[in-house]
Formats: sequence, C-alpha cells, structure tokens
Amino acid sequence: MQMVRNFKSAKIQLTLTNSEHPKGVKHPFNNIIEDVTNEQVAQFSAAIEMLTAEKCLDTDIIVTSQVAMNN
Repeated sequence: MQMVRNFKSAKIQLTLTNSEHPKGVKHPFNNIIEDVTNEQVAQFSAAIEMLTAEKCLDTDIIVTSQVAMNN
C-alpha cells in the first residue's frame, strides 16, 4: 500500500497586537498559495500592519494535505 500526499489548502495566521490587546490577537487569512515565500509573507504582514496600525508579533502558515491510500 502506498500513500500519496496532495496539497489541499493553506492559510496564514497573523498575531497582531495593539494597546487594547498587548498579548496579541490571531487573525487567519485563507487561500494562501502552496509555495508562499518568506518575502511574500513579510510583504503581506507589512501591508496588514499599515492597514490596521497594529504590530505583527508572529506569523503561522498552516497547510492542509490530503493523504490518499493507493493499493
């Protein structure tokens, strides 16, 4: 039996902080491409910081894969 892993989806989750939320609040953004680069993540985080006037503390990229069993 062979298992085949296929990309299903990905999202980026930014932890943003401001004076009301000093520990940060997580904000997920869906539909991220499979092979997102570090530069793209940095640019996206910077754009969100400019739009919200909040500071990005942390970034998570969450990838979901489908595993199919082939006999």
